[in-house]
Amino acid sequence: MLLIHIYAIWFPINEIFYFLNFLLALIGVIYHKNLTQMQLSSTFSEWKSWRKSIKILGILLSILILMQTATRPFIVDNETYYIQSIKWLNEFGLVKGLANLHYFFGQMSGWHLLQSGFNFGFLSSSLNNLNGFLMLIFTCFSLHHLNRFFEMKLTMDLFLGLIPVGNLFLFQFINVPSPDLPVFLISQIIFYLFYRNYVNYQGDFRVLFLLCLLLFLSKITVAPLLILPLVLMIRHKLFKKEAGISMLFAALTLTVFFLKNYLISGYLFYPTEFLSAWLNPDWKVAPELQQFFFREINAQLKSTFGAIQQTQNTKLENFIHWIFEPGMRSIFNKLIILLLLIFPFYIYKNKTLFWLYIYAILQFGILYFTAPQYRFFMPLIIGMGLYILAKLLLKFPKKVIPFITFFSLIALIPLLFSLNVSNIKNSAFMPDKLQAFQTENIIVPPGNSLHHFEYETVKEGNLIYQSPLGEKVFFWITSDGNLPCVNATMIEYFKNSYGIRPQLRTENLKDGFYSEKIIPER
Repeated sequence: MLLIHIYAIWFPINEIFYFLNFLLALIGVIYHKNLTQMQLSSTFSEWKSWRKSIKILGILLSILILMQTATRPFIVDNETYYIQSIKWLNEFGLVKGLANLHYFFGQMSGWHLLQSGFNFGFLSSSLNNLNGFLMLIFTCFSLHHLNRFFEMKLTMDLFLGLIPVGNLFLFQFINVPSPDLPVFLISQIIFYLFYRNYVNYQGDFRVLFLLCLLLFLSKITVAPLLILPLVLMIRHKLFKKEAGISMLFAALTLTVFFLKNYLISGYLFYPTEFLSAWLNPDWKVAPELQQFFFREINAQLKSTFGAIQQTQNTKLENFIHWIFEPGMRSIFNKLIILLLLIFPFYIYKNKTLFWLYIYAILQFGILYFTAPQYRFFMPLIIGMGLYILAKLLLKFPKKVIPFITFFSLIALIPLLFSLNVSNIKNSAFMPDKLQAFQTENIIVPPGNSLHHFEYETVKEGNLIYQSPLGEKVFFWITSDGNLPCVNATMIEYFKNSYGIRPQLRTENLKDGFYSEKIIPER
């Protein structure tokens, strides 16, 4: 991920990058030939040692994951900026002022940069399935710990072994390059590593710290996770041994994070002015766009808290409105509160989990007052929920595999049947039904987009762009149009309401965009 961040500053993530990456991987395999052979041998030995029931479960889960990756994506962010962000990376790399073209492009995640290095965009436009690959690897990791649980009867092994129980929910994120899935999954490894190393240090500090940095580059909302490696460093006095290399990787991570944000938007902590007021490149996102964004955020918060005039509501009233949001949000909002209330009863004798609970309270507080969206709480919901479930199932080890298998088979239902999700979908612009698995997609994968739009060519000043047409077109949608692609309705709105429009900085798309001030048409 760090390499792609650096490379994309100057070059597109195209076939040249893939070739160089292949050479680096080949050199690594040759240099570590003995280690590679040992790891492969260990993997096959591990597979042979698994219980027969776990092997069958592993094959079943692998098939389900492959089926899900061969279905069309259903997440609205995929249609607004995931697809386009990765296309820009594949064709041009990091483009100056890209957020002036479409405000959401400034939210490009490090996970999207990583996906751009694995989707073979120069061969096909249907392979944005890094999340599916992650899910396959994590499933093997989970079943490894499940097998270990039957040997050692440790709660934390069962905790990781129960991850597939949540597949019905997790599967909705594996056919899109959503940064949410790595946050959901890898955070559980971080919790496990912290637990494993808190009392007796096992030498896992660097792995834990690097995973925290990886998630920081993927989604900045998880930044409080960095508290956990800091606690380990203080408790086990690791400053002399680990501080140097940790500071190096932290500095490199922050540098590429700032560079990416600066190039795309002109801000270091997009979309805020934090540490960026003194930066004034010509491609910096216009203040008018910033004002629009924060006004929309405030409107969403008012909607979330059910307040027509939020200032007149008490904090308790806002909290109650949040708890009783409509649809799926209400379910997960209630669940996170329930788990925060009952979790202490399961950990009152465990100092290690006490620190994880402190982190959970802190993370919840930050998210509740800044971005109270249920998916941001999911790492906490999964972590606390699975630990409590593991404690309950410890007394019934014979029920564990049937329990996991049952919930795995539930994840098969939306793959076989087109289900109505009109009551739980998080966007009115998405279809009312989840599309079931299509057998022809075994050979030919579906496209990256849920929609098949026609596009019109629009000229705005020196900018010529593609705009989607059709009934499902809404303000932010771009889908899989050719670059540059943006909705004409959005361009006209900002032009007429704020007197700004995106323009090319030069005749070359690689040189990026700036916001030109014009007289609004009213």
